[in-house]
Amino acid sequence: MPTSPLLSRLWRPRPAKKHWREHTVQRWLVLQQGANPSTDYYISPRLALTGLPVVYRHLDRDLPHAQDLEPGTGVVIVRYLNGAWVRALHARRAMLSSVVYFMDDDLLQPSQWAGLPKLYVKKLNQYCRPYLADIRLLASGYWVSTQELYDRYHFHNARVVEPLPLTSDAVSAERFRASGHAPSSPIRLFYHGTAAHHAEIEWLHEVIATVLHRCSHVHFEIIGNHEVNQRYRNLPRTRILHPMSWLNYLSHCRALDGHIGLAPLLPSAFNAGRSYSKAYDIGRCGATGIYSAAGPYRQLISHAQNGMLLANEPGLWIETLLGLCQNPTELDRLRLRAGLLMQSQHAPADTLATHHALDYSERTSKSARLSTRADFSHAGPDESDRQTR
Repeated sequence: MPTSPLLSRLWRPRPAKKHWREHTVQRWLVLQQGANPSTDYYISPRLALTGLPVVYRHLDRDLPHAQDLEPGTGVVIVRYLNGAWVRALHARRAMLSSVVYFMDDDLLQPSQWAGLPKLYVKKLNQYCRPYLADIRLLASGYWVSTQELYDRYHFHNARVVEPLPLTSDAVSAERFRASGHAPSSPIRLFYHGTAAHHAEIEWLHEVIATVLHRCSHVHFEIIGNHEVNQRYRNLPRTRILHPMSWLNYLSHCRALDGHIGLAPLLPSAFNAGRSYSKAYDIGRCGATGIYSAAGPYRQLISHAQNGMLLANEPGLWIETLLGLCQNPTELDRLRLRAGLLMQSQHAPADTLATHHALDYSERTSKSARLSTRADFSHAGPDESDRQTR
């Protein structure tokens, strides 16, 4: 829960000044900052399941219009808000069927932003901090990406929505076919983090430097800014890519013949709220992954089955990478199993539609979890986020 007294008062679980009763949604409006992974992983697949029309508006480039906020509209706010849309939502709130706020990072507690890159904090101060009270007054529901975020806020009208693989990533087994490589054939490792993963980027350096030194057939790719370039550019067989937009990142992944994607996650309050969507990024590259065991990935990854779950010990990561890079048969087995993650079926089509057909009081007595998957099952935000999140 928030540590600041002001935030504690603001986010104390209590009804908003206006009790918004949700009605049956007839159409959806999604407010987002352009194409981004949050919408693609969490929002679009579920709204598509409702069978209702969905309109996407760019938060900064599209001005509010009355036809976007007609009676019967359900609005989904993806992470961010600005003044123009806040005013429009307040003005037409009474005729909207639903307003849902979605977050997949802890965006509503500035005390949790300590240690994040300055550029990211600047963005949060522009698009989140000024609208904390507005979100509480407007929202009739909250969707969060992890149980950790759900537990932090205790919103009575919140639910956990889990990431789903993109339908465009439901690739054939041919994408993950066994390579038949000899032990000396090139192996491609990669880490597609962002500036928000500065600690992980620094932590990985020792691991990558050692593996590259000991295995001359291993190549490494990392995405990063000038600081990352300076840190990694002297390592052999290393390619450093400039941060890219989400759409360009998707295209890059689908053209990359990757073998092992790396997903370390070091302990921090902010990281504790992260989900496992990066596993889908890794799978899209045609690779299996090595993941921090103390994190969200164990909800999706079975150790030594469709990936590796390891403690955050550099020596253990080095040993595991060396073993896989020298055992192409085992590596191909893991890649094939990881490919199945990309073919996972979406939740039943009536899950979200039924939720919005129910009366508010009836829904609040139901389970807070949206996903119906029995086993639980980020690189690439939009152009501005890609360098920060």
